Amino acid sequence: MTSKARKNKPTRIEKILPIGKVIEFFRQRFHNPYLNPEAEVSFADFQAAFPEIPREDLEEGLSHWVMRPGPKVLSTKTTDLGGHELQVWYVHGLREEHAELEDSMSRGLLQA
Repeated sequence: MTSKARKNKPTRIEKILPIGKVIEFFRQRFHNPYLNPEAEVSFADFQAAFPEIPREDLEEGLSHWVMRPGPKVLSTKTTDLGGHELQVWYVHGLREEHAELEDSMSRGLLQA
């Protein structure tokens, strides 16, 4: 295996929570999350959507996709909900190209 192939191999957390799975959840919920300013999801929403993923792995996966170097696909912010601060996630940007590129790369590497 070349060093480049090893470098592009999905991490454990990318296999557990691929960005394509996260984006699909946003699409099902908001149709076009890239153009919808209200397309924000709480951690509880993610837990309900992905009950098969343990809490620790879900936290790690969301952090991974927010903090990962390169084009941003997933971002987080704190919002005020009736006097309580709540952390929410949203799809970053106005176009889908980065998410589609990430997803196609992950699928290709997982099939190899």
